[in-house]
Amino acid sequence: MTDAEPLKTTAYRLESRRLVMRCWSPTDAPMLRAALDRNDEHLRPWIPFMKDEPRSLYETAEWLRGHRATFDLGQNFRFAVFDEIEENLLGENMLLGRAGPGAFEIGYWTDKNSIGKGYAQETTCSMIRMAFEIEQVERVEIMCDPRNRASALIPERLGFTHDATLRQRALDSEGNKCDLMVWSLFDTDYPSTPAAASDFRAFDCMGEVIEYPRKAG
Repeated sequence: MTDAEPLKTTAYRLESRRLVMRCWSPTDAPMLRAALDRNDEHLRPWIPFMKDEPRSLYETAEWLRGHRATFDLGQNFRFAVFDEIEENLLGENMLLGRAGPGAFEIGYWTDKNSIGKGYAQETTCSMIRMAFEIEQVERVEIMCDPRNRASALIPERLGFTHDATLRQRALDSEGNKCDLMVWSLFDTDYPSTPAAASDFRAFDCMGEVIEYPRKAG
């Protein structure tokens, strides 16, 4: 075995202007458990995985093991979002492979005590940069319930195109049918968006800076 053929670079840690994003670890279970418990009422109307809450602490750790496994396989990249000193969990942002070949879907939630500060938009900019510059995809999507105006404002502000609002096409956390907004951003349009100019540093699994992420377009 030699070092001649480098491994594919994947970002395990991202830093933006105010925030740190890193892949989840099962040891984060107590922190995540506390966050989801205090945010249950805040998140349940909009976040589909809340249908499985409340989980026990052990179930939460197992859930995070699954997150880490799919992260290492390059299937889904789910990041815990922290303040710049990495003491306070502010939410989660993610790139999900369910959008199909050459694409990722972005998802996010923010702690109720941190809303209104632009954190979801800031971390979404980092997800967009990771998707296009490091993972080299062709398309990024965001989907949300049209009633969740705060969520829909993010793709609207970041240069996505509203492709459609699909009627009665999704299920909420209570199993009720709801409409679904579909937003998309292509690599050819990405360089002119606010995300392309956002502060961004990426680190690989060894903690080394990913020096030259290539912009798409």
